[in-house]
Amino acid sequence: MVVTGPVARADAPESTPETVTVILDWFLNADHAALLAAEYSGAFRRHGVQVRLIAPADPGSPARLVAAGQADLAISYQTQLGMLAEQGIPLLRVGTLIDTPLDTLIAAPGIRSLADLKGRTIGISMAGVDDAVLATMLGSVGLSLSDVRQVNVNFQLEQALMSHSVDAVIGATRTYELIDLQQKGVSPVAFYPEEHGVPLNDELIFVAARDHAHDPKIVRFMAALEEGTNTLLNHPDMILTQALHDHPELDTPLNRAAWTAILPRVCKQPAVLNGRRYRAFMAFLRERGVVRRELDLSAYAVDPADGTP
Repeated sequence: MVVTGPVARADAPESTPETVTVILDWFLNADHAALLAAEYSGAFRRHGVQVRLIAPADPGSPARLVAAGQADLAISYQTQLGMLAEQGIPLLRVGTLIDTPLDTLIAAPGIRSLADLKGRTIGISMAGVDDAVLATMLGSVGLSLSDVRQVNVNFQLEQALMSHSVDAVIGATRTYELIDLQQKGVSPVAFYPEEHGVPLNDELIFVAARDHAHDPKIVRFMAALEEGTNTLLNHPDMILTQALHDHPELDTPLNRAAWTAILPRVCKQPAVLNGRRYRAFMAFLRERGVVRRELDLSAYAVDPADGTP
């Protein structure tokens, strides 16, 4: 399903713009504000690209669809990048959309510290990285995975917490589920992984097929996104007003609050690669057994503008 198309308010360039198809990580939401700003400000058109945003039927499929040549870019997660690389899927990180962690361990009211989770039930959605993050967070207070009970809640994180099926969930985000629970009067308790031993990471990234990572249209897309991000930060209310006009389904208290919450987390230089951060997180995944091979940075990440890690 195409959720938005080229809507830039700018005069058409002399040459026909090239289409860049982007598969989103989820349905259109506040996390994608910079993409909308690049469209509304005319940045995409000025850089000769026409962008199609596609919401995936399966949130687990975008990166693999790009690897199969069915789109130019997918929005994915740095936390998943190592596993994709180890599996030999020919993808490279070519840009960043959100450059701070958003994932959160959210606990029910009454749990005041991570130590209080001993003997409790924790809902997860994705084994692997969630296990590694949870183990690290518990380890910061002297606990281990054997001290808690894990259950797979199949992405029904909020529902599991609100129905008291679990005492906490891992993998929810601080700009969506946490806000939604607060607006519903649940008063959840949030613990942030990066404050409990987990290395900093980019939450949302762009991946491209290895053979197309340096395509000129992708380089132009990233340059336009940087301009759009600046417009978003200068004129957030204007961009939000246009977004709500074009996508009225976003006009809810949750999405309005999420829009405000995401602004300081939008990456201001999308194409720039922080090699140190990526190497540190890959080392973390290896230490925790999520990936088993040592992978050179060039195997999974690149700055498309210059082709070097």
